[in-house]
Amino acid sequence: MRRHTLVRSAVAAVTALGIAASVAPLAAAPAFAADAPAELTIPAERTPDYNATVLNGAGETGYLSGWTKPGFNWTSYTDGTTRPVTMPSGRDTAWDTGTDLLVLTGDDETTVVQRNMKDGSDRTLALPAGQHFAGTFGDAVLTEGASGMQLVLWEDGKVRVRPVPVAGDTHSLYSGGKDGILVQQSIADMRLISWVGRDGIAHSTRLAAEQYDHGQIVVGGPRAVQWTKDGKATVWNTGDFRTATDQLTIPGYEDSRLLGAVGDSVLVARRVSTTGQERYSSLDYRVVAVPLKGGPERVVLEKATAMAEFKSDGTMLIGAVVDGHQGVYAVGSALDVTKVRESPAQPVSPLGISLAQGRLTTVDRVPGADAPEARLRSLDLSVSGPLTAGARTDRGADAKDFPADAAPDVQSTGDGRLVYRLADGTVKLLAEGAALPARTLGVKADVLRVSGRYLATRYQSERVQVTDLDTGAVIYTGVGTAAFALSGSTLWIGGEPGEALAVDVRTGRATDGRAMAPCLITSLQARGGDVFWECGPEKSGVYDTAARKNVDLPAHDSALLGDSQVAWLKDGELSVTDLRGGTGTHKVGKPASAVPGRGWTVDRFGGAVAYVDARGDTRVAPSGVTSDSVGLLDTDAPASVDAKSAARTIRWWTSKPLVSWDLELVDLATRNTVRNATGGETRGPVRLDWDGKNASGKALASGKYAWKVTAVPADGGPDQTFTTPFEVKAPAPAARDYVGTDGLGDLLAVTPGGVADFRAGAGGKVDAKVSGSGWTGADTISAAVPFDDVDGDGTNDVLVRLTSGELRAYKPAGKALTPSTPYARIGSGWNAFDALTSPGDLTGDGRSDLVAREASSGDLYLYEANGAGNFKARVKIGTGWKNYLLASGAGDLNGDGTTDLLARDASGTLWLYPGSGNGTLATRVKVGGGWQVFDALVGAGDLNGDGKPDLLARGTDGVLWSYPGDGKGNFGGRVRVGGGWQMYKYLF
Repeated sequence: MRRHTLVRSAVAAVTALGIAASVAPLAAAPAFAADAPAELTIPAERTPDYNATVLNGAGETGYLSGWTKPGFNWTSYTDGTTRPVTMPSGRDTAWDTGTDLLVLTGDDETTVVQRNMKDGSDRTLALPAGQHFAGTFGDAVLTEGASGMQLVLWEDGKVRVRPVPVAGDTHSLYSGGKDGILVQQSIADMRLISWVGRDGIAHSTRLAAEQYDHGQIVVGGPRAVQWTKDGKATVWNTGDFRTATDQLTIPGYEDSRLLGAVGDSVLVARRVSTTGQERYSSLDYRVVAVPLKGGPERVVLEKATAMAEFKSDGTMLIGAVVDGHQGVYAVGSALDVTKVRESPAQPVSPLGISLAQGRLTTVDRVPGADAPEARLRSLDLSVSGPLTAGARTDRGADAKDFPADAAPDVQSTGDGRLVYRLADGTVKLLAEGAALPARTLGVKADVLRVSGRYLATRYQSERVQVTDLDTGAVIYTGVGTAAFALSGSTLWIGGEPGEALAVDVRTGRATDGRAMAPCLITSLQARGGDVFWECGPEKSGVYDTAARKNVDLPAHDSALLGDSQVAWLKDGELSVTDLRGGTGTHKVGKPASAVPGRGWTVDRFGGAVAYVDARGDTRVAPSGVTSDSVGLLDTDAPASVDAKSAARTIRWWTSKPLVSWDLELVDLATRNTVRNATGGETRGPVRLDWDGKNASGKALASGKYAWKVTAVPADGGPDQTFTTPFEVKAPAPAARDYVGTDGLGDLLAVTPGGVADFRAGAGGKVDAKVSGSGWTGADTISAAVPFDDVDGDGTNDVLVRLTSGELRAYKPAGKALTPSTPYARIGSGWNAFDALTSPGDLTGDGRSDLVAREASSGDLYLYEANGAGNFKARVKIGTGWKNYLLASGAGDLNGDGTTDLLARDASGTLWLYPGSGNGTLATRVKVGGGWQVFDALVGAGDLNGDGKPDLLARGTDGVLWSYPGDGKGNFGGRVRVGGGWQMYKYLF
C-alpha cells in the first residue's frame, strides 16, 4: 500500500464515563505549541477603482468622477487628492457645471443644492412652482415645465428666475459648458437647436436637428463639434454658432463615440471590444485624433473610456490605461498625454466565506467598470505539507442571487458542491466546479445544514426535511424542532429537553445515538461523534458521544464546530478550543465581521479556521489541534447488486481529505481480492466507477462480497479501513455452484439406484450433500453435464441425457435434482455420443458451450449455446479422441482468460488443451503421467476458495482426491477427500 510521508501517532481512546452527561469546564489552556503550523495569509486582490475613471465633469480646480451608487468624488488638479461628494439627505446625483460648482438633485424635485467644491459650502435653490430640473451650466440651473423654460440663478444673495423665451416645445438638451447649454426646440414639424446662455436668450445655431438622428454633439471648452450619421463632422466656436470653423469627414460612426475637438484635431473613441454590452465607461475604446485639415488618423490612447470632459481651456480629461497604469489623463492641444491621477487600488473583499475539505470559497465584492459586483470564487488549500494556496477560480456572478453589497449564506457540502439560501427562503445548489447560475431546489429554508449528499432544512417553523442533493427528492420528514444538525447521513434533532437524538436519513430510522445537555437545546451542530448544543445565549457546549461527556464553553457571540475543536468568537476575537483537551484554548485572530459565514468559518472536514481581517486579507489558521482519526460519514454502495445492471458510481464520504486511498473488492466466500483500485489526493468522497465486473473483466458471480476502502489521511493521521459488505445477484452464478450460492463449485454424483447428489464444495472437499431420488426407469440418467446457466435466468442448470437419448436442461435453482425438477427439452438422438462435457465458454461469447464425442468415430464436436436455451449447429473441433477420458468440466485452468479442456489418454497421461476463445483448441500441454489409476475426473470449479479451478479424481479403489489448481495449468499436492466413492456410478 502506498503511504504518505507524514506520520502521527494515534490519539489514545477516551474512556467512556457512562450514559449520563457530565459537564467538564475548560481547564487552563496550555501554551500553544511553538512549532505549530504557520498561519497562511491570502492577500486581498487589489484592482484599480473603475469608478475613478468615470468622468462627469471638469471644473476650475478639480474634476468630478463616479456613478450614483458607488459614489461621486472630487479630485484636485494640483495635488491629486480625492474627496467624496457627500450627499445631503434626499440627494443622489451630482451634475457638472463646467465650474467648481456642482448641482445636487434627488427625490425632492422642488429644490436643488449648489455645492462650491472650493470651500465645500452649500446653498439651496428653490425651483419655480410647476418647474423641474432640466440641466445646469456655470451657476445657472435650467428648468422646464408648465411655464416653458426658465433659468434659476443666485444673484446678490437671492434666487433669481429668468424666463427663457423659446418658440415651440423643448425637445431635448445636449452638451454644455460653463457659459451655456445646447437646447433643441420643436416648432410644428421643424427642429431647431439653440444655445442658451446666462442671459436667458436662446441663440439660434446651424447645428443639424433631425427628428430621429441629430448626430453626436459635444461641447468641449470653447468649441462644439457635431458628428452626423453621414460621417460629416462640423466644428464651431461656442461664441458663434452661425459660422463653422471646420468641416471634415470621419468614418466609423456606428461603432464610435465623438469626444470633442482638441487642438487641430477631432478626437473619437473607437470601440475595440465587440463582445458584451456597450458601455461608454468601460475601458474598451481606442482614442484617435482626426486632423481638422485632413490626413490619417493618429492613435492618442490605446485603451480608454468613451467618457471625456473638458477644462475651460480646451484640455480634455479622460479615463485611460497608459503603460499599464489606469487613471485619469489629460490630452493637450498638441495631443500630448499627461497623467492627472492614477486610480487608487481597491481590495477585492469577501462578503461571504466557506471552507470544506481544504476548498476555500468566497463571495467577493469585485470592483467593475460601471459598478462593483459579487463574484463566486474558489481556491484549493494544500492538505498536506506546508500550508499553501492555489490559484483562484472564478465561478461567475449572478446579480439576482448575489447582489454587490451582500451575499447569501453559502455552505459547502464537503464533496465539492455548494448550497445557499436566498432572503425569500429559496435554496439553490451549485455542482462541483460549476459556475453560476445555480440550480433551484424544490425546498425553502429559514435554516439549513449540509453534509455530503444531504441537505436538512426547516422553513417557517415547519418540520425538518432532508433532501437528497443527487436527486432533489425529499427523503425524510422529521419532527418540528428548532434544533437540528447534519453530519453525513446522520441527522441530529432536538428531542426531550436536554437531549438530541440521531436518525439515519437513509432509512428514516432512529439510531442509538444520543447527545445530552444540561438545559433546553435551542441550536445544534454536528461533526462525526461531536454534537455542539446551545441553550439560548446563556449556555453552550459540545457533547462527545464516544466519551459520553460534555465540554462546556465560555460565553461567546458565535461558535462553529470543527474537527476535534470548536471555534468561538467573543468581543471581536476568535479562539479555538481543543475538545479532547490536548491544547486547551488559544486565540486565532480578529475577523473584520463577527458573523460566521461572513467574516470567518471553520473547515469541519479538516480543522483549519479561516477569517477575513480588517484589510480584506483572508487568513487561514491551522487549528493546532490533534484531529480525530479519519472516519466514514456516508456511502452509497448498495447492499444488494443485480449484476445485470451493476454499472454505477460508488462513493465513500470521508471526514477529512486524503493523500491517497486503496480499494479492494473481496469475495467473502473465497477471501480473495477480485478487483483493486487506487487513488491520489481526494477532497470529498472516494469515487469508483464500477462496471459490475472483476479485474479480468468478467461479471461477478452470485455471492457475498465486500468493498474494503483504506483511507490515508492527508494530515498524517493513522490509516483507516472501512468495510462495506454487499451481495451480488448475478445472471451468471459461480461455475458449478448449485447449492448454498456460496460461490464454490459443487460435485454432481449419481448412484446406481437413481439418486443424484449435489456434493457441496468447501475447503477443497465435497462433504455436504443435497439428494434427489427417482432417476429410474424411463428417467434413468446415462450422462449429466453441469452446464452453468443455459437460459440466462440467473441459476445454474444441468444437462441430463436419459437412456432414451433425450437431452434435457434441468433448473434445480438451489434445490435437489429430481425428475420433477423443471426442465426444458433440448432434443433427442444424443445417445450417439459416449462423452458429454462443458468446460465453460469456448467461443468467447459469454455463454457456456457443450463438447460431445461421437461414439462411432471418436470425433469431437462443439455445440455453441445460442442464448435461448438451446445450441447452434455442431462444429467438429477434433478427431481421434476415442480412447480419451474427458474431464467433466475444467474452466480456465491456465489463467489466460479462456476456457480449457482436460483429458487423459490411454497411457494415463493427463493433457491440457488450452482454449483459444474462438471455439477451437490450441496445442495440448502435458500435465503429468500416472493418471490411469483414476476412473473419473471432474473439473469441479473452485472448491477451496482460492479463486482457481480445482480437479477431483476418483481412484479405482473408490478414494476421491482433490487436486488444487495453481491457476497456471498445473495442480498442487492432492488432498484426500475420502473413500467409498465407488458408491456412485457417475461423477460429473
